[in-house]
Amino acid sequence: MLDLNKINKLNKNTWFFRFKKFWEDYLITNDIARYSFLTKEEFGNFIAWKMISGDKFNELMDRKFIKDENYEKDMAPAFAKKNEFLAFWPSLHIIVTTLRCNHKCQYCHAAVAPMTAKNMDMTKATAKKVVDTIFYTSNHSLTIEFQWWESLVNWDIVKFIVEYAEIKAAHLKKNLQFALVTNLTLMDEDKLEYIMKHNIWMSTSLDWDEEVHNFNRTFKDGNSFEKVTYWIKRINDYYAKEGKKRKIGALLTVSKKTLAKYKEVIDTYVELGLDSIFLRPLNPYGFAAADLEKLWYSPEEFIEFYYKSMEYILELNKKWIIFRESLSSIYLSKILTDGDPNYLDERSPCWACIGQVAYNFDWKIYSCDEGRMLWRMWDDNFLMTEIKDSGEETYKDMIESETTKIMVQASTLDWLPWYNDSVYKPYIWVCPIHSYKTSWNIIPNYSKDHKKVLDYAILDYIFKNLRIEENKKVFEKWLGLEDNIVTSQCESI
Repeated sequence: MLDLNKINKLNKNTWFFRFKKFWEDYLITNDIARYSFLTKEEFGNFIAWKMISGDKFNELMDRKFIKDENYEKDMAPAFAKKNEFLAFWPSLHIIVTTLRCNHKCQYCHAAVAPMTAKNMDMTKATAKKVVDTIFYTSNHSLTIEFQWWESLVNWDIVKFIVEYAEIKAAHLKKNLQFALVTNLTLMDEDKLEYIMKHNIWMSTSLDWDEEVHNFNRTFKDGNSFEKVTYWIKRINDYYAKEGKKRKIGALLTVSKKTLAKYKEVIDTYVELGLDSIFLRPLNPYGFAAADLEKLWYSPEEFIEFYYKSMEYILELNKKWIIFRESLSSIYLSKILTDGDPNYLDERSPCWACIGQVAYNFDWKIYSCDEGRMLWRMWDDNFLMTEIKDSGEETYKDMIESETTKIMVQASTLDWLPWYNDSVYKPYIWVCPIHSYKTSWNIIPNYSKDHKKVLDYAILDYIFKNLRIEENKKVFEKWLGLEDNIVTSQCESI
């Protein structure tokens, strides 16, 4: 028989939480991404409302698992802060200035075009209308990112967009930032001077050593590894000379060849003076989807690679070599701070349409870069609209499109069975396009979602190591959290 008195008491004093068995203990989380570990006895006392005093009681009260007189007053702003990204519309605007590329990478998600395909360059007229559209967004902070691949091929259009957007930003009082994704093989000193003058952030791809990088990233005009490592050093030297605390970003795409060489990969990054690495698995788009035997691996193989890589990275940090893993840092920011990093790949609803938009060279606007990638695979289902005569009209069509409504619905975890119940719900996301590509349904199947398996394994690793004091201090240092000046989430961990 249900005891209604006990149920009423629980509803009055204990707020909603999610939980899972974590080895011999229990991990609990709540909707503002706070967490606690409880022993089996503590967990039993907690759910039976027998925990009414002591250090653990005070910790659960502080982290809003137990209500007090200030509960509503504290919880509302905390929840708002964790979800403040929902107050604004697209902040990241990806512009494909060309589909031409001087590489043909084995795993290319973008399915690039050859250098001779000049009909796949964005024109100045299109570029102007794209920028006009971008500045109709309600977001006060905008990032224009040039990518897929190779933006430097259409350098004149990149410069036009930068200079036109700067004028618009000054007139409309918007915060504007530029980012450039480049393979660096077309970089020269004049371009570098321009990039630095206009404060354009840069990132590139680096797939370990010379043999593997050149195998993965086929380049007929020379040695890709030599060129990219030269420019990584040159750019970082430039930053240092200018007194900027910044490094060029470098992305690793893990292929089958990478799995056994985790130490060598990380050592290559460290030797180049880089301070982070993004251990990024393959996605089933573009060329990567066509060559499974050569490139792909199981989720279990990637998880083993990730665990070994993280152990080595932690070992380096304990030797005072400060080096971060980027995805782990994003999760840690969600776990250990009161805010949210608003990394567009790890939020609910996902970034598509409301956080990120991709503007193709040919007037078409897609939900996100992954949606645009599927266009190259002869699937136009994630088209939002085409560019209209005015930016206002285009932006209205984008936001009111059926694609926008469907993507928001499909990526909101609160109504997705099992995802909403997961202890990791405050930290994870789902990608409707990944679900669509792997199962032909934009609504993910929890039991068959391989991406979810990877996310959960990474979070298991992070939470396990947060219980090891030495490793927790390394994680806090990655976030710039000082020992005595941390958020309330960290004070009693």
